Amino acid sequence: MRDNRRKEIAAYIARRQSVTMKELCETFHVSMNTIRADVAFLEAAGTVEKVYGGVRAIMQQEIPLFTQRAQLHTDAKLSIARGAVELIEDGDTLFVDAGTTTMHLLDLLPPEKHLTVVTGNLYIISQAYKKPNIDVIVLPGSLNRRTNSVSDVSTLEFLGRYHFIKALMATTGLSTNGKLNVSSYLDYEIKRLAVQQSEQRFLLCDSGKFDATGLMSYASLADMTCLITDSSCPPELRALCQRSGTELRIVNVK
Repeated sequence: MRDNRRKEIAAYIARRQSVTMKELCETFHVSMNTIRADVAFLEAAGTVEKVYGGVRAIMQQEIPLFTQRAQLHTDAKLSIARGAVELIEDGDTLFVDAGTTTMHLLDLLPPEKHLTVVTGNLYIISQAYKKPNIDVIVLPGSLNRRTNSVSDVSTLEFLGRYHFIKALMATTGLSTNGKLNVSSYLDYEIKRLAVQQSEQRFLLCDSGKFDATGLMSYASLADMTCLITDSSCPPELRALCQRSGTELRIVNVK
């Protein structure tokens, strides 16, 4: 209940940009002490900051539109997606994250594979229509043009109902310390939950995202079963995978 309230408070502040502590108490029907604790949590997560008499949303890091990012490192992304498809087995239940690499998975998937796919990725949803052996569960939410996906607070409750054999994850950046970064609080919550709900977790990440920072980190490389990347993977990251116990699969870019 507390976690759901905090998610709703974060969404409320994001919509209003700036609110008073009293307004939050009245809106969510809780005491001032409870609101102070909730705001402290959100402040530590990097989604809000305190101001005199209230709190305001931190401006989220801007990321290029999905269509712009989809045109970068396309050969590497296709090769990485092809490598991930090799790990998908008949009967798998998959979470497919929104991303410009994960979007290619269904294009490359053999038509005879029987799968259940849970996703908010609009491109994946449209491609699944062409593959009758794939059952698609569409996450609810509002359209986000920067990620070509749907998501809002309701996505979290819906996503929490499912258990996945494999999660195919994306990231806006992979830090040198192994942190997997995101650019918004909602993305942080969705990706973090998907990782928790999955038996195996595969990170699809091209070399252009190495040493890139983000607003928050939803997981670390040690939380991933496997990193699938291209041959530009630097020695430091190879060593980090070894220390983290994360399998490293390097694909040849075609």
